[in-house]
Amino acid sequence: MYVVTGASGHTGSVVARTLLERGERVRVLLRDEAKAEPWRRWGAEVVLADLRDVASLSLSMVGAQGAYLMVPPPVPSSVGVLEACWTVVDAMRRAVDESGLPHFVLLSSVGAQHSNGTGLVKTLNLAERELGSLGRPMTIVRSAYFMENWGAGLSSVVSSGLLPSFLGPSDREVHMVATRDVGETAAGMLREPTLGRRLVELTGPEDYSPSDVAATLRRLLGRPVSVEEHMPAAQIPMLMDMGFSEELANLLAELNDATNRGRLTFEQSGLVVRGWTTLEEVLAGMLRAMGALPHKEAGAAVGTTPSS
Repeated sequence: MYVVTGASGHTGSVVARTLLERGERVRVLLRDEAKAEPWRRWGAEVVLADLRDVASLSLSMVGAQGAYLMVPPPVPSSVGVLEACWTVVDAMRRAVDESGLPHFVLLSSVGAQHSNGTGLVKTLNLAERELGSLGRPMTIVRSAYFMENWGAGLSSVVSSGLLPSFLGPSDREVHMVATRDVGETAAGMLREPTLGRRLVELTGPEDYSPSDVAATLRRLLGRPVSVEEHMPAAQIPMLMDMGFSEELANLLAELNDATNRGRLTFEQSGLVVRGWTTLEEVLAGMLRAMGALPHKEAGAAVGTTPSS
């Protein structure tokens, strides 16, 4: 049996569904009973748990073959972001230790080898270090920039033909990956546990620039799309106008700056894996979900759609 955190999000949902499809027993940890019924229908055991609660976390891991662990992303209005992250990471570390969990897969990010200057990614450096301090078999999946992140700007693309971007210059390629590939890779690593510390750095089939994203949207929509590049100085006030707290806006701006400076890249001390889902598949799936593209006929392959 495998334990999956974040089952209502982008990657955790894929991990859990992939394991169920392969005939594995799965226990999903959820915070909200309203999201539980679909998982029960699909055959998963549902446990309502707070990731900060050591006792419930530990109990959920007892007897499991492995667990998929992720630090939940903060909601836009969050304050005390780093402190909240530390609380979750500490609870996970103690739960893994107390439960005797034999192996776990931790979702991390490219660039998590750095302890500072990476915005929110520094929380994953902390998670890697704290959970790694147990000396238990662990697999770290350092994901590239989620292709689904571009979904936040698709309404602007559809209405005005402008693709907002904090990444620049617009022709610079960065590592990107589909969340479907992250989840399926993590599920595979759970079923093939390591004996020590295994590092997997995961990106998509190729790297893409913001200009590549705009060009792909032009092909899909059949009309002009151009990149609306926002200067670094404008990021924090823009994010705050969008409802982000000042603290989180600063962390996100620092993360974007680290990406632009090439700091969020592979450490290359582990296994570098390229996924299989293309940017076009992901963007097409999100456009269909918002009604901007017709749905494919039944039985046709459908690209990844967003879900965190």
